[in-house]
Amino acid sequence: MRKQVLLLVFMCFAAGVAAAEEKPLSLEEIVVSSTRTETSTFDATQSVTVITEEEIMASPFERVEDIVRSMAGMYNFRYYTQQTNGIQSPLILRGAGKNKVLLMVDGVPQNDNFNNAVAWVAWGHIPKEAIQRIEVVRGPSSALYGSEGLGGIIHIITKKPAKERKTHVTGMTGTGDTFGGSMFHSQSVKDFGLLATGGYEGSNGFFMDDPLEDFNTRRYRNVGQVLAKATYDVDPHSNLDVSGIYYEHDMGKGREFFYDELELDQYWLTYTRQSGSLGLKGLVYLNRSDKTAYQDTASDDYSSLSRIENYPSTYTWGADLQSNFQLAEWSSLVVGAAYKKVSWGYDEDYTTSSRDAGAEGQQDFVSPFVSADFRFFDDRLIANIGARYDWIQNSDGKNWDTKPEGGITPYDNSYDSSVWNNFSPKAGIAFHPDQKTTLRASGGTGFRAPSLFELYKVHVRSGGTYYRYANPDLDPEKIISYDIGVERFLLNNLMAKLTFYQSFASDYIGDKLVKYYEKSGKIYNEYKIENIDKVDIYGIELETEWSPRNDLTLFGNYTYNISKINENKDDENLEGNYLTNDPRHKVHLGIWYKNPKIVNVYFLANYYADIFFDTENTQKVGNFWTLDFSLSRKLFERFTLGLDVQNLLDKEYLLSTGSNQDTIAPGRIIIGRVKVEF
Repeated sequence: MRKQVLLLVFMCFAAGVAAAEEKPLSLEEIVVSSTRTETSTFDATQSVTVITEEEIMASPFERVEDIVRSMAGMYNFRYYTQQTNGIQSPLILRGAGKNKVLLMVDGVPQNDNFNNAVAWVAWGHIPKEAIQRIEVVRGPSSALYGSEGLGGIIHIITKKPAKERKTHVTGMTGTGDTFGGSMFHSQSVKDFGLLATGGYEGSNGFFMDDPLEDFNTRRYRNVGQVLAKATYDVDPHSNLDVSGIYYEHDMGKGREFFYDELELDQYWLTYTRQSGSLGLKGLVYLNRSDKTAYQDTASDDYSSLSRIENYPSTYTWGADLQSNFQLAEWSSLVVGAAYKKVSWGYDEDYTTSSRDAGAEGQQDFVSPFVSADFRFFDDRLIANIGARYDWIQNSDGKNWDTKPEGGITPYDNSYDSSVWNNFSPKAGIAFHPDQKTTLRASGGTGFRAPSLFELYKVHVRSGGTYYRYANPDLDPEKIISYDIGVERFLLNNLMAKLTFYQSFASDYIGDKLVKYYEKSGKIYNEYKIENIDKVDIYGIELETEWSPRNDLTLFGNYTYNISKINENKDDENLEGNYLTNDPRHKVHLGIWYKNPKIVNVYFLANYYADIFFDTENTQKVGNFWTLDFSLSRKLFERFTLGLDVQNLLDKEYLLSTGSNQDTIAPGRIIIGRVKVEF
């Protein structure tokens, strides 16, 4: 099967060489995330992919986590309908592991302690139609953005208000008793602009448990979201933007008394000025959430409510200021500083006892940074260097439990303040031996500070059969990484890209199994969060894109990745084992046909092989395919009909495995849409 997949990818190359028509592919897609200034993707010194507005709207998926799942080096271990996945962000980039991808929206970091890398939000808090583009930067990002992005960055850039009014409404319905609607309005009048979009989606959901027990229910969801942006052109050189998001969901996780409710609101103000060789950008933001999680108990077959976890009004606020200078025709400089403060806490209310438990804490980040670009030999050689210093303080850390289970005595802990310091350099070069080729090499470091959640919260799930103990002695995890690659336009309409990467991680944050036992017919697992001494990662990414006609694009990519534990002094039995939830082989193949007079079709095939679900490497899934597609047709200038089909082959493959039940994909999902423009 793997040989057939590789043969299919390379056939795209060969067919393009034999039959391609001359239609120049653009070299001028712009990315800002790799250097904090505008750079063409062809000149970028890091491996970068830009997903355009047209590609976003053609995708059969609504949420960003699904739209980016077909990128080279990317793996999403959460299924489309699953929606929530506890404390783990679902995206893994370049084998760096869970919760190692930095998500940003218009420069605002989303990986805050209060929402655990946005896992609870399901990466769906940004309406799809509000997105201008998505930038994916592979490799450590700490030299520019600090903590979080060990594997890379996903940066969502939202739209500006349109010069001409654009207004439309959309209705949708589909399998799983799914229904919803959305609206979009965008307009500028002189120096003022307004964009507003939002919608609601409800679904009775799907069964995703095997074996299916009497206590299992459908994993339902009810989601509402609003994004609004107001802009003002202060003068020809200056702009002021004010944006806000409101998001809420009610999501069931497969049992009557196992569900959660979340309200999230975010606000940010951006000021930009560019005059001659001097530029200025200032950003201030506030992220706030209010979550309630309802938990059942396995002791009575999940038939009652055991406790309620409350996370009232936890928040993150911060500021980011940068200046860019054109020092000479061949050099530019960016200098700036960022500040972020995180306040987090939760409290447990038990329904059958007076037991009281909870945790809280704060983190402060102070971070100056610098980045410089140099261009030589008529822009044939581009070099970038950068660095950032992060000072991080933990304070007011506490956790308590008046009646803990498992033979643990009651505790009420208060922890001393602690400080971490981290210096993150990076460097990269891009060389054009001719106008169709880029040779790249880059290297850098990344780190992630332990979250307040990991430091202080005892996390209990699966009705009390799963425990994950916090560890206040965790150290920040760090990574040193480099990559080398080549991007070449074999013809004007045929692009190929090959990259080799290697990373060395230390103090990697993972789970250690500390207790495993059976009680009343149920299997119980207890884990503790620990630093793993050393993890080695390496891989190869192969990408190709071919446009044989103006209305047809074929693309494919293959990623081979190895992520292994190199050293673990606390448990040497884990040395040599693979990290969890990241396939050794990943293949994505797509066909995109764009003809508004007939039909627009987007077809995506995904292949994954060799995935381990546990650090001990005892639970493994072999390989599986998924097929997804969307099609749309515009009628009478104002109406657009659309059909999205996920998991076309109706496969019920394994998503994760547990001691008492497995989680499986629910099969084919069909969604129909109608859009009306005004």
